[in-house]
Amino acid sequence: MINVFAIANAATNVVNPPISAILKVSDGETVNDDFSVTPGTVEILVSIKVQALSASDLRQLQNINQSSDMRAVYIRGGIKGLNRPLKTGGDLLNFYGSDWLVTQVLEEWGNGQWSKLAVTRQI
Repeated sequence: MINVFAIANAATNVVNPPISAILKVSDGETVNDDFSVTPGTVEILVSIKVQALSASDLRQLQNINQSSDMRAVYIRGGIKGLNRPLKTGGDLLNFYGSDWLVTQVLEEWGNGQWSKLAVTRQI
């Protein structure tokens, strides 16, 4: 089976090289003695490609506040977007000196081999 994404990735590395980032994955939560909750995370070093959001990406995100600083990120794996009813997401990527919340999965290829994510800079 030909990995089409690997071929495309190799071709685009010249104009948009990958960068290192830290993926902070939600790992449950701890209830403290005072009943406050501390979220748990696991940090994983990953390689990503960052781009501006395209016009079609922005249309797909039409219900999200567009005044935020947002980017499209390509990453290996099936990363989940924020979904409060299903209790998934809340994952962060740290790059360019900031944390970026995975707001939505825009595309997923190969049964979770690669994902295109919409991320929003956190202040």
